[in-house]
Amino acid sequence: MELYDYQKSMLKQTILQFKNHNKILWQLATSGGKTFTFSNLVQYWIEKYHCKAIILCHREELVHQAIESLNQMGITCESVMPRNKVLKHTSQVYVGMIETCYRRLQSNPYFFQNVGLVISDEAHVQVFDKIYSHFPSAKILGVTATPVVMKRIKFYKCKYCKTDYENQEVCCDDMTDEWTKPFAMSSTYENIVVGPTIDKLIEKGSLVKELPFAKKYVDLDSLKTGSDGEITTESFDSAYSNEDAVFNVLLNYNELCKGKKTIIFNGSSKNNKMVYEKFLEAGLNVRMYDSVNVELSGNRKQLVDWFNKEDDAILLNVGCFVAGFNSKEVQAIILNVATNSLSQFIQMCGRGARATDKIYKDHFILVDGGGNIDRHLEFSDPTRDWKEIFFNGLGKPKAKKQDAFDIESCEDCGALYAKSEPSCPECGNIILPPIKQIKEVEFDENILTPIRKIPPPNANKIYEYTIRKGENINFAFKIMIAQYVDLFKFYRVTKETYEATLANGNLEKDVRLIIRKCYFLFISKPDIRTEGKRSIKYLVEKTLEKIKEYYYI
Repeated sequence: MELYDYQKSMLKQTILQFKNHNKILWQLATSGGKTFTFSNLVQYWIEKYHCKAIILCHREELVHQAIESLNQMGITCESVMPRNKVLKHTSQVYVGMIETCYRRLQSNPYFFQNVGLVISDEAHVQVFDKIYSHFPSAKILGVTATPVVMKRIKFYKCKYCKTDYENQEVCCDDMTDEWTKPFAMSSTYENIVVGPTIDKLIEKGSLVKELPFAKKYVDLDSLKTGSDGEITTESFDSAYSNEDAVFNVLLNYNELCKGKKTIIFNGSSKNNKMVYEKFLEAGLNVRMYDSVNVELSGNRKQLVDWFNKEDDAILLNVGCFVAGFNSKEVQAIILNVATNSLSQFIQMCGRGARATDKIYKDHFILVDGGGNIDRHLEFSDPTRDWKEIFFNGLGKPKAKKQDAFDIESCEDCGALYAKSEPSCPECGNIILPPIKQIKEVEFDENILTPIRKIPPPNANKIYEYTIRKGENINFAFKIMIAQYVDLFKFYRVTKETYEATLANGNLEKDVRLIIRKCYFLFISKPDIRTEGKRSIKYLVEKTLEKIKEYYYI
């Protein structure tokens, strides 16, 4: 395999930056080829400096992926898993689980030999930096699609001169105030090398664009954030684990995703089981996985094998199939979860974004039931500035709320008082708490709606896919018809509207217009033509027949 130009550029930048820095971070989006790219860096490093490398992972799947990639390049590997108590030291690269490697080094600082390069896969997971001190002479490379950590750091600021301090000090004759700021990965790594944006990888064909559907169908205002910055399981269960919300997941699956290979991300094990039981009752091809419902989850490897083989498989999970899960035929992602983590959001979406030629896949369906697109922008949004996020974190510094010193004016006498006071200290007026507006929760059982225009069938893309599959013009016509019928489903065209446009002739005119655009391109391509020739009239009738089936069968 040859490196793409952007991969070559990232390697060149990294090698140059390592001349002045010891710790570098890579940002490379899903399907950017990060494993293959850092495998080439490993090959360069061990050949140039005659040393070993160690690759650290936090999931077993990532260990296997790294070993497979390195072996394909002729690089020998030794895995470091819990069962490996002693190493042979005969291979060029160690590939291991971070916690296992850390425990071995705690017991024996010389457990690894001659390591000159350390690579941390999925570096945004804050478990790797504790091991770096064990390799003081090695170069460190962190690799991630999302260089952002959902954590805030406490510091102190003078209210007068605005000087920052790590600890509380006296400044300008007064105590400094407590503030928090977003954690930045630049506190661990010295510089960043940024890869192409998601939309550029879509243009290149490595990813497919999302077809997003979003609607607020639970009371997201009731969700609470814990000390880790993430939404609490308790508040999630309260909002999502009721009959109406679970029913909406099933309803949206049936209307938007039915028959497609689908991953559903749920927010808790309780909710995961409830959704599973609903889908099971509906007779769907569904399985579930989480760390609590072990009796229903079964063996993870067998589950993945089943999912890869079944075209209409539905896999429910609670954040278990986010990183290192590479089934490229996933056609739909349902987010039955709300997350504050940009990394989590992008990785969940990324499970559906991988391109493939095994099926016709020019997009994937993204059903967002958790307000995540509102929080984090669309998956393929090109405006994210990863360099800015790397150096400054995501978010703004905030002063700690000091309720005891929040000042208010008494309505009776005008005296100032702290909001925490039960009554005005001057006139004794009792301070009544503000009336809390109770918002009635309305569960909207409508299907989620597309948040941007859905394009009609793309003749060029269908033709290119037909060529790659070695098929003929009739195969292209089938895809064209199926994609046109999908527009009625995605735009939620009512049966009444369908019947009205059919009766007044507008539907047939629209169908004919779309088909003509595709038809003349297809018949102009000698490499897909057949002896028999379908007419436009036949294709229009076939399309109208399929639309009718959607409404009446």
